Amino acid sequence: FGPSQIGRGGDTTVLIDCGWGATLRLYQAGLGPPGLPRVGAVFFTHLHSDHTTDFADFVVMRWLGGVDAPLPVYGPEGTANMVEGFRQALSADTRFRLAHHGEKLSPIGTACDVREIAAGDTPVEIARIGEIVVSAFAVDHRPVIPAFGFRLERGGSSIVISGDTNPCPGLINGARDADILVCDSMNVGMMEAFEESLRNAGNSLAASLLVDAHTYHASTRDAAEVAAKAGVKHLVLSHVMPAIPEEGPQVEAFTAGLSDLFPGRITVGRDLQRFTLPAA
Repeated sequence: FGPSQIGRGGDTTVLIDCGWGATLRLYQAGLGPPGLPRVGAVFFTHLHSDHTTDFADFVVMRWLGGVDAPLPVYGPEGTANMVEGFRQALSADTRFRLAHHGEKLSPIGTACDVREIAAGDTPVEIARIGEIVVSAFAVDHRPVIPAFGFRLERGGSSIVISGDTNPCPGLINGARDADILVCDSMNVGMMEAFEESLRNAGNSLAASLLVDAHTYHASTRDAAEVAAKAGVKHLVLSHVMPAIPEEGPQVEAFTAGLSDLFPGRITVGRDLQRFTLPAA
């Protein structure tokens, strides 16, 4: 499914990105209603469709789960326009549900409190959601400008979400000494083999589009080198390109050679996987 991560600490839950299938995965993770209303805020790294298109499903299911306040949403320039577009698309549904269920549902409907953010190469605090402090930093996903990564901190523990990016100063600074770095990752050799298979199958357009993806996604080696430079403890490879099975030889192939670059723990992320850090 599409890129999306949950960060939880104490009584606080935040959602980073909301790609295709995210709401279904939240249900499968045991976070469906009444869990969805407890998501304290949503953060978007950037506005590519694979990171955003399930937001309509999320925000309406959150409302139906029972809410009494607008949803805080943080993201780059353009986030307010995107959120309003989703809400407009849902406006007939909202009207029909209020007419049917009346006072059982909050009159706020799918309302959101959107805050468009800015950040540079040095992480800057943008929100405190319950016990979780969220900082943003700029990443290099050109021509997608701006694009951000996020650092979540609570009780001395830190998790960094890279978003989509090439190696860049913002990513290294944002990931400095993090307990976990969840990083964009492409195995170049495996990706090139996949592209060739598409060409051989007569799908040259798809292959050419994937060739373009090399210009703005970190390779697995890039991710390992960034983790080493930043002093990260645990590298979780995410946004896995090309898609691979969750188990088997392709997982090992995806990480081949990375331990020579990064001495810490390396994991190829998979849907519904959970990592736990102690609170100081």
